Amino acid sequence: MRNWLQKLPLYIAGTVIGLTFVVLFSWLVRATAKGEEWVPYNLSRSLNYLSTLPEVVIEAVEGLDELPLIYVKTEEDFEPLNLLEEDIKVLTSYAHGDWKRTIALINLRTGEELKTWEITRLANPHNRIVHPVMLPDSSVIYALQGVSGLIKIDKNGERLWKQAQIGHHHAINLGHDGSIWANTYWKDGKDYLYYGGTFNFGGREMPFLDNSITQLNPEDGSILYHKSVAEIMLENDLGYLLVKSNTPGDPLHINDVQPVLQDGPKFKRGDVFISGRSGSWILHFRPSTGKVIEVITGPFESQHDVDIESDSTITFFNNNSQSFKGERPNKWRIADDLVEFPMAVSGLVRYYLGEHRFERVEQEVFDENSIFTFTEGLHEKLPGGGYFIEEQNSSVWYVIKDGKAVYKDVLKSHHEGYHHLSNWARWMP
Repeated sequence: MRNWLQKLPLYIAGTVIGLTFVVLFSWLVRATAKGEEWVPYNLSRSLNYLSTLPEVVIEAVEGLDELPLIYVKTEEDFEPLNLLEEDIKVLTSYAHGDWKRTIALINLRTGEELKTWEITRLANPHNRIVHPVMLPDSSVIYALQGVSGLIKIDKNGERLWKQAQIGHHHAINLGHDGSIWANTYWKDGKDYLYYGGTFNFGGREMPFLDNSITQLNPEDGSILYHKSVAEIMLENDLGYLLVKSNTPGDPLHINDVQPVLQDGPKFKRGDVFISGRSGSWILHFRPSTGKVIEVITGPFESQHDVDIESDSTITFFNNNSQSFKGERPNKWRIADDLVEFPMAVSGLVRYYLGEHRFERVEQEVFDENSIFTFTEGLHEKLPGGGYFIEEQNSSVWYVIKDGKAVYKDVLKSHHEGYHHLSNWARWMP
């Protein structure tokens, strides 16, 4: 008893110190959650990680039997269709293991893989390789979506260079001079600066995700041009487009930077068209002067994949949806007799530059096949007529021509009942 009484002050002191630590930790977590600027970045990141660790562990245990998100469940009644009479080749990527990726050139008509490149350096089993570019010498430029810079490999899959100063997001395109244009994030030291812009509303600061457009030399990966899209908006007095976005924290969400390859009456070689999903707008931008030539908005929502069709028209994939799926309300009563809009269907839109005139393309095929995807989505005009379509969320490929679907299929995986997630396949001549 005497020994216990002698140790009591130590127990009390230890308890006080422990409670002080718990209170201090809780206070720092709360300050981090509120976004207090005085909390050091590395400390706030560590606190966020520690506070969410139990949730991560629970999700990991619950998901042990689930496949990575790079696979999509195939509908039980899915019926493929192949009426192709000529070869159509696409460059795509898929997983052949949790930590392995294949970039493949596939002939849709025959299903044959004409050439493959194997990628084994991944950051996690969910990594996607989106919209890779194949050059004339069979080298490939690719990136792990959002977690790596651009990487170039030769025809045998050996790495030639990596541009690690940027993080890639979504599209990669070839410019008129053979240079590479990509949607990017800038990297400062070890971390990507995703939050690169901020608004101030009545003294309340609201940081938001910035995107950049970057032009690279394909020979060595060096950066030829780099520009923050938030800076483009600020310099051209277009901040109102960001404020009107349906996702305040991610008001840009650039998904394509499409370079102009030759001069025309409506544009100049070296111009680019920038597609912003969150605000449903497309900018015709001239990097040589820093000026926005035209802001394109209208009857489309969350669009992707701008293509230059002629010297006076562009086409793009109209998702025709809000950026994110909303939840059905349950707080207030829903009317018995609702004003009901028809089921949303995606589509292709042709825009006449400078005229503010839009035209739907092959919409009857989209309607008949209920082609719809909340996010991503891609189209490629085919030289023999028609379009290659990627319905990304369901990861179904279509070829539509003369008012009907002549091809419909998925890229089957090695997991029974599942196919590969689509990753912006590229039509190849």
